[in-house]
Amino acid sequence: MRVRTMAAVGVLAVAGSVLAVGAQETPGRRQAAGRPAPAALRAELRLSDEQATQMQKMRTDGRKEAIRQRADLAVARIELEELINAPAVDQKAIDAKIRAIADLQAAQLKARTDQRLAMRRLLSPEQQEKMKQLQRERRGPRRAGAWRDRRPARTGAPTPPPGQGGPQGGPWSEEDDQPAPTEPER
Repeated sequence: MRVRTMAAVGVLAVAGSVLAVGAQETPGRRQAAGRPAPAALRAELRLSDEQATQMQKMRTDGRKEAIRQRADLAVARIELEELINAPAVDQKAIDAKIRAIADLQAAQLKARTDQRLAMRRLLSPEQQEKMKQLQRERRGPRRAGAWRDRRPARTGAPTPPPGQGGPQGGPWSEEDDQPAPTEPER
């Protein structure tokens, strides 16, 4: 009975993951923040019809592959949980599953990188420069420690002192890209 229940829970989890991924990939979905719509990008880069068609195909193929990869990764993580929660722990099987998950994550990164490079090869040098400019504009000004603002703070985590990544930013001075002076210890 317990095995059937666990199997049903596993099937429901996988189905839920697949449905959630599918819902994210609907044709009418909104663009990610900072990412231009394909039509706007086509106009700004002055893409030819052939370039636009090839880029659209690459985007569609990339989205399909990303969905498959996310589903494979979700299944592998469920399988890892099953191995960890098994009555008899098989360390070799757990290690192998962890390696498989790492390989899936590496494949995702490689696919995204390959797609970006393939799209870049479609662009003329002038279009590539315009694309870099658009990316810089959409990204906005960078400041020290900005990556911290994108992640929620851990509950109870200590706040570093000023000048060491604390409330006033990191130890680097934005004016000269040199370390900010620190007070001598007493």
